Amino acid sequence: MRITPNSTAYNALYNIQQSRAKLDSLQEQVASGYNYNRPSDDPVMTNLLLTTNDSLRANEQYQTNITKASTWLNMTNTALQGMSDTVAQAKKLMATIGSGSSDSSVLQSAVSQLTALRQQLADMGNTQLQGQYIFAGAKSSTQPFDRSIQSSPYSGTYYNGDSTVNKVQIDTSATENLNLTGDQVLTGPDVNILQEMDKLITAVGANDVAGIQQGAKNLEKGATQIENAQSTIYARVSRLDSASSMLTTSKNTLETIIGDNQNADYTKLAVQLSLQQTAFEASLSATAKISQMSLLDYL
Repeated sequence: MRITPNSTAYNALYNIQQSRAKLDSLQEQVASGYNYNRPSDDPVMTNLLLTTNDSLRANEQYQTNITKASTWLNMTNTALQGMSDTVAQAKKLMATIGSGSSDSSVLQSAVSQLTALRQQLADMGNTQLQGQYIFAGAKSSTQPFDRSIQSSPYSGTYYNGDSTVNKVQIDTSATENLNLTGDQVLTGPDVNILQEMDKLITAVGANDVAGIQQGAKNLEKGATQIENAQSTIYARVSRLDSASSMLTTSKNTLETIIGDNQNADYTKLAVQLSLQQTAFEASLSATAKISQMSLLDYL
């Protein structure tokens, strides 16, 4: 088969263009810092990197959710601890007058102290985080508890929130309950602590020994109720910590995949670029020597 000068020239031009394209690709990788700059560079790897980057963004969102949820739960735990301490003070006070007292000044002092403690409980139930009442359920813009002391028949509204439990997404298929509602802490599920405090205030003021002793027993139930709420929060915090740890591990894996496949290795690229530059210049020189026609006319 006879090879014509034109055929030789076109083949040489094709080879030079291919070499130039490789050189341009390497230079683009150096400039961008990425191994792949468009889907056509490697469709399979591009799809993998897109999927991995999507997973990384989702991971970061879950971590953000966990951070916000942890702040909420920590605030909840602080409020619950305050409630626990307040009920403990009320119990200690009741231990001193459990059998009543003939001294009206002692009873009046106890009433004043119980009233202050009862109002403290309501204040803690009205704890806010970033303008939201944390124990109000879905009614987070509504103050859930009234500080006013009620008297018999204690039929007023003790809780103005609702029972909505908000959830937060902490992984692709996992959520965690965020809040406790007031009817899980102060007005139930076992005892309405605020109502019992009101009854106790009335009983102490009337030197009602039976009422005082029953009120003290109900405070014990209230203390247990708050402890149970604290245990619930501790368990949630623990689950969030575990989820955060898993997300951190997953993030490191995803970043490694991206780093190994997307980010350019400048040391390796420098060698490849030098070799390709040399090969390109060699092809130009060799072709010029075997052809009298200027290859520049074809470029």
